[in-house]
Amino acid sequence: MKLKSLINDKKLSIDNINIVGLSENSKEIKKNYIFFIKETKNFKSSYIDEAVNNGAKLIIYSKDCQLNIKKYNNLCYFYAVDDIDRAISKLSEKFHKVKKNKIKIYGITGTNGKSTVSNFIAQLITLQKEKAGLIGTLGNGIYPKLSQKNLTTPNIIDINKYISQFFNKEASAVVIEASSHGIKQNRIQGINFDTVIFTNLTHDHLDYHKNMKDYYNTKLKLFTKYKSKRKIICIDNYYGKKIYKDIKNRSKVKTVSISNSKADFYASDITYYRYGIKFKIHSNYGDKEINIKMFGEFNVINILLAVASLATNKIKYNLIINNIIKLKPIDGRMNKYYKVGYPTTFIDFAHTPDAMKQVIVSIKKHFPKNKIITIFGCGGERDTKKRKSMGEIACKLSDHIIITNDNPRNENQKKITEDIILGIKKNKKYQVVLDRSKAIKKSLNRGNFNKVVLILGKGHEQFQIVKSKKIAYSDKSEVIKLMV
Repeated sequence: MKLKSLINDKKLSIDNINIVGLSENSKEIKKNYIFFIKETKNFKSSYIDEAVNNGAKLIIYSKDCQLNIKKYNNLCYFYAVDDIDRAISKLSEKFHKVKKNKIKIYGITGTNGKSTVSNFIAQLITLQKEKAGLIGTLGNGIYPKLSQKNLTTPNIIDINKYISQFFNKEASAVVIEASSHGIKQNRIQGINFDTVIFTNLTHDHLDYHKNMKDYYNTKLKLFTKYKSKRKIICIDNYYGKKIYKDIKNRSKVKTVSISNSKADFYASDITYYRYGIKFKIHSNYGDKEINIKMFGEFNVINILLAVASLATNKIKYNLIINNIIKLKPIDGRMNKYYKVGYPTTFIDFAHTPDAMKQVIVSIKKHFPKNKIITIFGCGGERDTKKRKSMGEIACKLSDHIIITNDNPRNENQKKITEDIILGIKKNKKYQVVLDRSKAIKKSLNRGNFNKVVLILGKGHEQFQIVKSKKIAYSDKSEVIKLMV
């Protein structure tokens, strides 16, 4: 695309420059790229040198940014803007030829449940013989063909690129997981959402947000700062009720609950059994009984959120309800593994205190007579405050605990374990087996055939981060190998 088509400025129209790419990462810059400078705390002037050496044709920066432009005379152009985030959003939208309001965009935020709800929405759209694009933790692409990426919420350049690609592949919708990091860092700036969805808010990421107030206010932005036609909120938690109160125009809001019968979408008569869940969905469109081969009270909420997001009339509601039975469990989310003679085993991504509590409490409802073994760890170089809490929850709700590794990174593994043990009572039986494979092998023996084993924290992940290296590893592979 010609630079003069992107930016209407005489100084940049002298040469007939063809721009072939955009990036805010100097390592990604190639010949005839635009490089955007975002002055983060890790920014180094050497990034500009790298971008110029890699072939950047234009460098866009904030007017507040002090740069030695003369150093790069005749090497590339520089262009100052008032708002760098807005510039990145607008220019990437132009460059990738995003057709505004031609594709429905769903934005989902919350501590837990984002991936499951987004996946359920994509599945339900697909079951209606339409295509849905997904951007989130489990990968990006047209469902179900997803490619793995590092960030839950990519930068706005990549998001606009994906939206354009999905539209060109005739997708009718895009479902985006909006993480708190993504919202705070303006990675979704400029997006017009059809529907925004709130799952819950619990203790997590306080190494980044410092306190729950900032964490909450960041999530709130999705419902107050961004344009959306509909807002779907689970009001079964404190922050869900708070968001509902903080939204001024409630005519666009639909509520979801399993405890408040006045909610727009409400579930009752929830019955848990060894092979799934049975419940009733109530709404203005009618009452329906649901039977699913999934586990956990939270999956009832996740389904309600997906239904509420898509059901805009009675015909759609009935179609969605009829397709719920066809929903497939999400990879790494309450996946059940069973073989005669072995304990019933579940793998789940739960890595926060609340998620852990929800998983164990739910399993107790499904298997009230079985003892529970919980295997878990906590990530290194991440929120340290949650470690003791997770130890307390495991101690209170599990019959036996095995503490193991979960992406220790560059932190001392022993220190992480000690932080968790602070929450475990002295008379409680627990073990420390840092090798995760050995921890799983220790629990999946025939002597535990009448117990339930919960392997928490890594879920779908295909690696273990030790030091700065990603080492190939999968809870799923370990379990299947042992049950062969």
